[in-house]
Amino acid sequence: MILLDRQESEQHKILEALIRRLPSTHREYMNYFEKLRRIHAGFAGEQRVDAEWLEIILPHPHYFLHNLQILNHFGTTHQIDTVLLCPQFILILEIKNVTGFLNFDESFNQFTRTTAEGDVEGMTNPLHQGMRHMEWMMVMLQQSLLEIPVHYAVVFATKNAILSKSLRGQPIFHVSGLRYYVRELFQQHKEAAYDEEKLFQFASKLMSMHRPIKREMALPDQDIVKGVLCESCLNGQTMIYSYSKWYCQRCGTVDQEAIFRTLEDYRLLVGKSLTNKSFCDFFKIDSPNTAYKLLRKLPLKAEGTKSNRKYLIGN
Repeated sequence: MILLDRQESEQHKILEALIRRLPSTHREYMNYFEKLRRIHAGFAGEQRVDAEWLEIILPHPHYFLHNLQILNHFGTTHQIDTVLLCPQFILILEIKNVTGFLNFDESFNQFTRTTAEGDVEGMTNPLHQGMRHMEWMMVMLQQSLLEIPVHYAVVFATKNAILSKSLRGQPIFHVSGLRYYVRELFQQHKEAAYDEEKLFQFASKLMSMHRPIKREMALPDQDIVKGVLCESCLNGQTMIYSYSKWYCQRCGTVDQEAIFRTLEDYRLLVGKSLTNKSFCDFFKIDSPNTAYKLLRKLPLKAEGTKSNRKYLIGN
């Protein structure tokens, strides 16, 4: 059973909105584009591993927590790609979607990647990341007066990651090896440590501690393209509101859902609170009266009266 589903992060959504609304000629465009590309690749890798679980037979009960994000008592975060909880053991997965020749120098505790072009790059040791999450999980179990084996593994989602012999014997493998690693764990731990009720209680405790990490981003607010964008044109073409419809003068598309996508872009790039004035500015509406009528139709909570009225997006 999946208790915590995998979802796009807020940073992922912000970057997508920014790329939609930032001119490709902007000096920071490629920087934001590269950040989004890396996030896309990471998310795609996680989904690839999620799909592998569908072919792995797991005894019941079992619980999945995907992209678990928790602030520990030191004030640092644990962002765990996947946690599998079952009565026999707990498994923590660190998922990577990188390519190249991967090597680990144990004497220096250094993890490196050699690209197809021959460039050698240092990278954060994913084994240490998994071990850190495992040690934290063991502390959580101890605080809950529970004893159950905890394991971790690093899973590479692409076959284009070549693992060197220096990684032999480590819990690190390609996604195709996941089912065999899990099978070995069940052979190693045949007896259940706890019943379903205690396991669910601990999973629920982890769920209650989950807090999506918010990363502040410096956004070029003054440079973004404003207006209700035409999804068919895909090049920043804005739509016009006339006769109670949003339509594109270039391609003729009529899209009544476009205003809701723009409202989400506003939430991501500007904030959750808007006024008649900020609505006119971002949605490129000339008439405050038209803006007022549109705002009243949208699923927004209103606060204040007349000129001091604010509209809140979401909770």
